[in-house]
Amino acid sequence: MFQVFRGKDKNIGDVIQVSMVKVLGVDEAGRGPVIGSMFIGGFMAEESDLEKVEELGVKDSKKLSNVKRDSIDEVLENYGDTFLKEVEASEIDELREIMSINEIELQAFVDVIERADPDKVFVDLPEPDGDRFIRKMKKELPRRFQDIEFVAEHEADDTYPIVSAASIVAKSARERHIKRLQEKYGYDFKSGYPHDKPTIKFLERFVEEKGELPPETRKSWSTAERILKENSQSGLEDF
Repeated sequence: MFQVFRGKDKNIGDVIQVSMVKVLGVDEAGRGPVIGSMFIGGFMAEESDLEKVEELGVKDSKKLSNVKRDSIDEVLENYGDTFLKEVEASEIDELREIMSINEIELQAFVDVIERADPDKVFVDLPEPDGDRFIRKMKKELPRRFQDIEFVAEHEADDTYPIVSAASIVAKSARERHIKRLQEKYGYDFKSGYPHDKPTIKFLERFVEEKGELPPETRKSWSTAERILKENSQSGLEDF
């Protein structure tokens, strides 16, 4: 697991300090793949700079081309601060023994929020009830966060530019991660999601040759369990 912070200089000056409202957006990428980590992205900007962020053309990262998304990701730090939390496949498997994927995601959101220390928080909602999700986040956060404004909505990455920016941070990080894995194994398994045939073909071939799944596989996923089971049954048929 790694945590990243990068951003513009926050020095305000030697004579007068002006209080600024810091607004944080939070979103995830890679919640459902059978291969690779999940990434939680955060982007924080001063409220007075939100219009400049919107002018960059930020939107839900799934609606941007790879080139456009990465070009925006490269300049975001000039407009605010970016935060990143990676939850590796092995950690997801371990945590799923005691909590759901929603709870894992919530804990990662909390980590980003606490490190960013914002005045307002906007998150893309992973659950049906936004108020309930906010209450759960506040329960995990220090007391200083109890009275600040939280907004949790479905498709917030399409509604609020600050969440769109967070979506870009998370998605770009995940795409770089997947590219590194593809280079490591010399195989373009595409998205890493269970619905992607090249992903399944890669895992099946790997298990057939190595007798086990790649270490970056989420072994608690039903897809991974099925592939291991089918390979085991196929091996028994050879006797």
